[in-house]
Amino acid sequence: MSIDPRRLVVLRAVERHGGVVGAASALHLSPSAVSQQLATLERETGFVLVDRSRRGGQRPIAFTTAGRRLMSHADALVQVLDDAEAELNALADAVTGPVTFAAFVTALRGFAGTAIVELAAQHPGLDLSVHQVNDLTASADVLAGRTDVALVEDDAQRRRPVARGLRYEPLFDDPFRVVVPDGWPEFDDLATVAERPWIDGPPDSAVGQAMRRVRQTSVLRLPAAHLCQDFTAALVLVSAGLAGALVPVLALTASAPTGVREVTLPGLGSRRIGVLYRRSRNEPTPVVRTVVDALRAAAAAADADR
Repeated sequence: MSIDPRRLVVLRAVERHGGVVGAASALHLSPSAVSQQLATLERETGFVLVDRSRRGGQRPIAFTTAGRRLMSHADALVQVLDDAEAELNALADAVTGPVTFAAFVTALRGFAGTAIVELAAQHPGLDLSVHQVNDLTASADVLAGRTDVALVEDDAQRRRPVARGLRYEPLFDDPFRVVVPDGWPEFDDLATVAERPWIDGPPDSAVGQAMRRVRQTSVLRLPAAHLCQDFTAALVLVSAGLAGALVPVLALTASAPTGVREVTLPGLGSRRIGVLYRRSRNEPTPVVRTVVDALRAAAAAADADR
């Protein structure tokens, strides 16, 4: 004897829905297909399962003793299937497990730190590992699975190229300010200090992109005397009187050093902080979606507060 479990599901549907027509509607089959499944199940078991002597009129379908015995097993089978489906659905929606998050200091200080605190409080099953981001390798790291979620930065007027398999979302625009040594003269036009020494950023960094844009749009030289990837290092050089710099507001909020002056000028633009994560048929996973949602909410709140 070899019983196809799918036919037990049909048998149970016939009993639950009062007959072949009701079962056919519930299972999205034709009545003839349901009848064929019942007939095949009887051949497989070697027993008559449906009491056909009571057919006709409005009388409900009846089962033989063998049919009722088999029905109890059909009930157990469907319960197992329901439990399996519920467990998988719960697993798919569960916010548990490890997730690697790459970020940089100013974003952590500005809004991402708030998101991390919220995630820890609301999702204790989430195991978040925070790494310092390397913007040059961020896309490759996310694609390769070394990082699950990465914050990246660009000049806001630059469109970030996104590799196939990745999703990029802009989160926060952080305005640039001119920061100069206190000893520099007062000015309200960048041309006044355009020939003094300046701090540049790596070509692919947000500051490097912004400096290139400002030079092109203003036709000012802004000679690059120093190269800094970190805003803290740039501010140290400004404080020492060595150069001026473009610095985003989040880098100035915590603790600007003494001996520097912040100047707001038109045309400086902003750096744009965005998030990268994998996108495929099965991604982002629930944990990644939860982290991205938290970052999105924290960035919106920080934007509303300024």
